[in-house]
Amino acid sequence: MSGRFWLSAASALALAAPVFLWTPTSASAAPDEPKKVEPKKAPKPPAGADVFGPDKVWQFHLTVTAAEYTAMQPAQGGGFGFPPPPKVEKKPGDRETHRNAFNMELPWAVASVSAEGKTIEKVGVRYKGNSTYLSTNRGLKRSFKVDLDKYEDAARFHGLKSLTLNCGVMDTTKSREALAYSIYRAAGVPAPRTAFAEVSVTVPGKYDKEHAGLYTLVESVDKNFLKLHYKTDAGLLMKPERIRGLDYLGEDWARYKDNYQPKRDATADEQKRLKAFTKLVNQGTDAEFNKEIAGFLDVDAFLKYMAATALTANLDSFFTLGHNYCLYLHPDTKKFHFIPWDVDLSMANFGIFGTKDEQMNLSLTKPYATNRLADRLMANKEIADKYPAILKEVVTKAFVKDKLLAEVAAYDKLLKPLIEKETKAITARKEPVGPAGFGGGLFGQPSPDLTKFVEKRSESIAAQLEGKSKGFTPAAFGFGQPPGGGFQRPKPGDVLPPNVQTQLQLTEKQKAELAELQKKVDAELEKLLTPEQRSQLKRLRDGGGGFGPPKF
Repeated sequence: MSGRFWLSAASALALAAPVFLWTPTSASAAPDEPKKVEPKKAPKPPAGADVFGPDKVWQFHLTVTAAEYTAMQPAQGGGFGFPPPPKVEKKPGDRETHRNAFNMELPWAVASVSAEGKTIEKVGVRYKGNSTYLSTNRGLKRSFKVDLDKYEDAARFHGLKSLTLNCGVMDTTKSREALAYSIYRAAGVPAPRTAFAEVSVTVPGKYDKEHAGLYTLVESVDKNFLKLHYKTDAGLLMKPERIRGLDYLGEDWARYKDNYQPKRDATADEQKRLKAFTKLVNQGTDAEFNKEIAGFLDVDAFLKYMAATALTANLDSFFTLGHNYCLYLHPDTKKFHFIPWDVDLSMANFGIFGTKDEQMNLSLTKPYATNRLADRLMANKEIADKYPAILKEVVTKAFVKDKLLAEVAAYDKLLKPLIEKETKAITARKEPVGPAGFGGGLFGQPSPDLTKFVEKRSESIAAQLEGKSKGFTPAAFGFGQPPGGGFQRPKPGDVLPPNVQTQLQLTEKQKAELAELQKKVDAELEKLLTPEQRSQLKRLRDGGGGFGPPKF
């Protein structure tokens, strides 16, 4: 069966119902007839209400012509931390593309998608992901974005207009995203719902209903999501990439459009609001920031988001690399809200920021090296004093050890046979099992077992809340391979960068003496450099962490 499908039962009955014509009579015909009271309609369930759940496994089949399959393969170019290739003016009829954080252009293609015995023709499909894509570009199983009405309106899957299918290549458990998002939601943070899916692919002459594998079906952050959580989709939704946190990029909106990536054209007022917000965060005096920040940011909501990010040890996020989040400007309050995204490297699964044990002991109060917004908020005594209470509330609601262990066990039971089925199919195709070129896990570190994570993280959380531990604060992210894995770029003016200190195994006494030496070096630099040079040096030193070169 082909066409627009997944029509609701109520709509089908309405189409089949007979039509009656009603002719009004004069008021004198029935003066005492009481008015009919229409029964209240039950509230319409949110889109996807019957799609998402921890035990849901859907079957999707993608069919792509050979020509479209060839067209959707990205051209090689760009790469980790390198500037984007020159922009080429698109001509009418040119294929639309999505540029990821590694400056790769991911083209949209035309395909069909089938589920529940029905098919939608002419949907949009493209690959998605950053390191995820680079780790899977030699195999069939890659993450997909499916836009059901990209080329023809009205197509929906249980009310959803798009399907986000994440391949989970970096997560051997395949349940990390589902568990992490559930923690965010339990914490009171608007976050996507999830289910699971098995995906098969047909490309004539290449694949015939080939089993690609197990995916996490993630709710898209779109108009349906915004209406559900913020009661309106009229605000400005953005998906920032290739920036270090909330950069102020001057007054030219074109720079914001390229880096903050609004999902629609921003109004003049919205442009002005974002520029004012980022300018306050980056250039406002302490007095200005403390006075005005609550007018720009829902502070309590942000603190919950920060607490949940710390609990899940989600180090591939806004707080560290300045990506994997959505930013929403509410049209009524004019305040900004943060929404988590792409959490497959959460729960101690991001090797560039420390060992698994260090990440499982991540600090609850400073789960990052430097973040301009978070640091300025926590420097405000009133906000800093509020955070411990919010943190304890979030822990109580979202990180209950026994509950989480039961969820992990349920996921393991559900997914084990599906993972075995996927592994068999990938092996038969003679493709790499796991992240290609990453030694079976990101930067050679296999995904930590989630049972162990919950147990160890619970111990760390308890110790920190009791004041017995401060937890682990990761170093700033940069480029250059240090011993033991991970990346760390030395900051200009550093006597010995942190990774070199680790390699040399400095004692605490040596570290203390080194800190005093660093102060002397900094003081001499202050004397040596002009005010302009000192300002530039500060920007260089504060620029650690993120994709691409520092922005000034």
